[in-house]
Formats: sequence, structure tokens, C-alpha cells
Amino acid sequence: MLAQLALFAWATAPGLAGTADSGFYLHAAGTLRTAGHLLNPDGSAYRYWPPLYPALVALGGSLGALRLLHGLALGLSLLAWSQLGRRLLPAGWALVLPWALALSTPWLVVSKFVWGEVVFVALVAGYVLALFRWLHTRQRQWWMAATALGFLLPLHRTPGFFLLAGVALGLMLEWNALLRRQWLPLAGHFGLSLLGGIAWHVYALLIAAPTVYRLNRGWAQFFSSTADYGFVLSRWLAPVRAAWQPEVPMVWALALVGLLAWMWPKASGPVGEEFPATQAPDAVSSWPERFSRVLWVSSSFFILLLIIATTFTRSASGLYDAERYVSVLFGPVILLVLRRTGNWFEGASGRRSWASWLVVGVVGVWLAYAAGRSISNAAALRQLPPLGWTSAH
Repeated sequence: MLAQLALFAWATAPGLAGTADSGFYLHAAGTLRTAGHLLNPDGSAYRYWPPLYPALVALGGSLGALRLLHGLALGLSLLAWSQLGRRLLPAGWALVLPWALALSTPWLVVSKFVWGEVVFVALVAGYVLALFRWLHTRQRQWWMAATALGFLLPLHRTPGFFLLAGVALGLMLEWNALLRRQWLPLAGHFGLSLLGGIAWHVYALLIAAPTVYRLNRGWAQFFSSTADYGFVLSRWLAPVRAAWQPEVPMVWALALVGLLAWMWPKASGPVGEEFPATQAPDAVSSWPERFSRVLWVSSSFFILLLIIATTFTRSASGLYDAERYVSVLFGPVILLVLRRTGNWFEGASGRRSWASWLVVGVVGVWLAYAAGRSISNAAALRQLPPLGWTSAH
């Protein structure tokens, strides 16, 4: 975590940067503090994005406080995914996950800008960890934590709906691992999680302004966005140059399908650490094995819904918007990749050959590359002109 926060502190030392979206967030936060209403710079009602992020910005009241919030979100995200990795990954590979997350360029980039993504990353990480702990231990406090965080997801980013839908689909496919007494709490969990986001969108669509939902660019946009997300995931795992993306979009569209298929969590030997034996004997469950599949289904469905959103709404599209939107999946994607490479390391017979140690070498080189890339990007982000609260208006 110290490495992660050091990179963040270095990249953001001159101040946070901004884009056009940042001006909307800061103006809405300012009007909330002064007039009690979320408004756009033209005086219209703020409604293109959910209200939680500008409310958090207003609560802090300054870009310095917002920078602290972004750093806190990064640290909490790393802790939550690391804790989950200890339960879902083979023991040695669980030690790699925190370093991969600490050297995450996608997380570093979104933390530099006045965007809602870095807080969304933290909310998702906390939600996934709390949900897993409830499924595995069936302790009520984890159900309450997962439901509270699930309630905040669509109030912070509209793709929070996509994540909840993906998790619900993943759990449906693993329904035989659920006890009967879990069915009703799980239904209540998803019902309560959706309430706030639905209320906000009813307001946004019916009261504040006309709908933003319309056909964008049709199937051409669908395949273009598929290539964007395939390129982004490829760049997370290999030294792929940004200049390569426009050349062969079909290759990157197929790369998305291929990478997701490769990451499918096959059955493996014992994984992770167990929780302390404070529960009754029936608390022992198969969720450490099954939850990886839930992560895979929810991540894949999330990407599919993002692609559909760029096709049928005014949602921004393109390579850099794709990397921004999908940054929330860096944690689960890296966890699933490490789980797959961990299975390779053990081998089919459980014995470690020279090829197994080659996998370790490849992962080591990949971490070294991630370190170099994150340091280089931190230096580049440091050069961006800082955003001022008033100048954003």
C-alpha cells in the first residue's frame, strides 16, 4: 500500500486534474453547498450522472480534501481485494495480488482526475468482499454491509446497475450452493440495493430533463466498443502500444472474447485461507471455489452492458473512455488472471516442473513492467495542469 500511495502522492502533488466532466461535478458540488441544489453550469438540474460523487465533493469542500478522499479510496480498494485474494487464490499467488494492484496504472490514472471512478472502485471492492463474507460465513453484519454498499453503487455511477446485474446473474448460476434460508435475504439484498438508483433515475428521466437514451451509432459502435475493451484488457496484461489500437479493431474484439474465455476459473485444488472457526460446522461452504466464477460472470456481463450502453445511449465511447469506465474491473481481472496462472504453476499433477517456474519468471517480469509503467505514468500525470475549483466553472 505504501508503494501505491507514494505513486499517488507523487502524481497528484501539483493538484488533481480535470476534464469537462470535472466541471459538472465541481459546479454541482458548489451549488449543493451554497443553495442546497445540484445544478449544471447552465443552471439546469444536474442529472446526467448520479448524485453521490458531487455530494462527497461538497462534503469535503476543497480539492485538497478530495485528493485525500481519492487516496483513501485507493488504499481501501487495495486492502479489500487483497483480503479477497487471500481466500480465492493459491497461497503464494495471493502475495502477488497486492503488488499488482499497487502498481496499477488504471487506478492511478482515474485517481488523478476529478472523476467518480476511483471512489466507485473502492465501493465495488468493499461490496464484493462483504458479499463473499456473507455467502461464506452467513453472518448478518456482512449482509448489512453488502446491502449498504450495494445501495450506494448505482447512486455513485450508473454502471453500478451493471455490476449488481452481473453479480445477480453469477449467483443464479451458482444457486445450488445457496441454502434455502439465504434465498429471501439475497432477494432483499438486491431489492434494497436497487432502490436508491431507481429513484434517482426516475427523477432524472421524468422530472429534470428529456431522456438521454437513444440509438447512438448502432452495430458499428458495438463492434468498435468491443475492440476498445479488448485492447484495454490486453494492455493490462502485456506491453501493447496505444498506437496499435486503430489498426486492427477485429483483432482486439476477438482478443476480448479470447481473454475472457481464458480467464474462466476452472476447478482447482485448495485455495486461500479459511476464516477463523467461529461458526457452526455448516458454515463451511464451497464459496471460496465458486465465488471466482461469480466474479468472472459479473465482470464479463459488466463489460457487455458497457458496450451496449455506448450503442444505445449518449454514453461516451473510445479507447480512453473505455479504460476509464472499466478501471473498476482491474481488481477482479487481475485476481482471475493470477488464479489461472496459479493453476499453471501447480500443474495438472500437482507437481512443479521447470515450466511451472517459468510461469513465476513471467509473472515477475510482468510485475517489473507494471512498476516501470506506473512510475512513467505517474511522472506524466504529474505534468498535467492542476484544476482549480473556480476555474472548473
